[in-house]
Amino acid sequence: MTDTIWSDLHKNYKASDWIHKPSLFAETAITYFPSSGRLLDLGAGQGQDSRFFAEHGYNVISTDIDESALQQSESERNHSLKPNLAIQHVDLRTPLPFGDESFDIVYAHLSLHYFDFATTTKIFDEIYRVLQPGGVFAFFVNSKHDPEYTSGTKLEDDYIQIGKITKRYFDVTSARQFAGRFDTKLADDQGETYKDTAKGIHNLIRYIGSKT
Repeated sequence: MTDTIWSDLHKNYKASDWIHKPSLFAETAITYFPSSGRLLDLGAGQGQDSRFFAEHGYNVISTDIDESALQQSESERNHSLKPNLAIQHVDLRTPLPFGDESFDIVYAHLSLHYFDFATTTKIFDEIYRVLQPGGVFAFFVNSKHDPEYTSGTKLEDDYIQIGKITKRYFDVTSARQFAGRFDTKLADDQGETYKDTAKGIHNLIRYIGSKT
């Protein structure tokens, strides 16, 4: 996938009303978080979940690869949130630019399912590295229930090229396998989004665990 694809996606999302409210997964995940701490939001897009967490007192670094999304996130960040909400460019295909055990929480909403097996494995290793012992890791990804799973060109098992976009599709078993070094607190296929529910797509993969 080229970086311009991210810009095109975010342009489409910008017109949607759901980008101004926290995701359904964020509202579930926060119930598993410690009461305070440092939170890394990976692939945060326009930053609605980052703002939600910052409003609840977490010290948040909101990241994305796409500059237009970061600019939108910056424009939505009000003055009261600036002390505990930083916005930073991060490319998940490269090592995370943070020190070991830097965060109490790592959160990723629909951002970890665009990569081949080797890259996905490295991303999970990096998340483990930057998370404090006992810290919480929460991620939300595409499901094999998605009708797109049977379309496009298969590049690897569960990794599909659909037009210009590559996507990995998970089930509960594969989510647990990628997160194998974490102590699982929640792993199911009951996830929903405002965007996908409108298209009749349900049963996305939710995972929440802690670093042992």
